[in-house]
Amino acid sequence: MDSDLTMEEDQVCSWLKDHPDFFTTYPDLLPAAILASGKVLSLEAGQLKRLQQQNEQLKERLDGILDRIQRNDEIHQSFHAIQIKLLTAETPRNFLLAATYAPEKHFSIGRITIAINRSEKKIVHLFKNQSDELPEDRLFLVDESELSSTLNTPPTPSIRVGLEGNNRQLFFGPHTDKIRSEALIPLFSHPDPQHKESRLIGALNLGDPSPSRFLPSDSTELLQDLANVLGLCLNRLANKSH
Repeated sequence: MDSDLTMEEDQVCSWLKDHPDFFTTYPDLLPAAILASGKVLSLEAGQLKRLQQQNEQLKERLDGILDRIQRNDEIHQSFHAIQIKLLTAETPRNFLLAATYAPEKHFSIGRITIAINRSEKKIVHLFKNQSDELPEDRLFLVDESELSSTLNTPPTPSIRVGLEGNNRQLFFGPHTDKIRSEALIPLFSHPDPQHKESRLIGALNLGDPSPSRFLPSDSTELLQDLANVLGLCLNRLANKSH
C-alpha cells in the first residue's frame, strides 16, 4: 500500500509540474491548498520572527559586554599609567602631581587631594621642606582623631553625598563648596622594622560637583589599590629624605 501511495503522489506531483495552469483552470481547488500551506508558512514565519528577536537580544547583550570590557580595559590602563607615575616620582612635587592631577585628568574628577595624618612626622617633614614647590591646595594635614572618625575603625573607604561631609573643609579646603559627593580612601603605611603593623597615615580624597559621581553602592576596590600604591610610595619618599 505504501509503495502504491508513494507512486500515486509522485505521479500527481509530476503531472502538476507538467500542467502549471491546472489551478488556474480549477480555482475552486485552491482554498484548501492555500489554507494548508498558510498554516505551515505562518508557523515558520512565527519561528523565524522569534529567532530574529532572540538574535537581536543576544547581539545587544554581546555589544553591552564588549562595551564593558573595553571600558574596563581603559580604566585598568589608566590606573596602570598613574601607578607608574607614582612609582617613578622622586620628589614630593612629582608625587603630588601623580596622585592628584593625573587621576583628575584620566577620570574627569572635579578635585583630588591628599590628607596626611598630622602625627606622621616623617611625612609631614617631607612636605614642609618642599612647601614652596608643591601644587596649591592639594595637601592637607588632618588630626588623627578626625581621620579615624571619618574613615571608621578599622579604616575603610568613606563615600559621602550631599551634606553628609560636615568636615569636608579638612579634606578639600577652599574647594569645599563645589563638592557634592566624595570618596575618601585610607592611606596605610607598610610594616617596617620599627612598625610591625600598618597604620593609617592619611587619605586619598576624590570630590566632584555631581551628587551622583560617588555613591555608597559604588565599588572602591580599584581606588583602594591605587591608595595602597600611593601609601607605599609616600613611605618610600619619606624614608629616603632621612
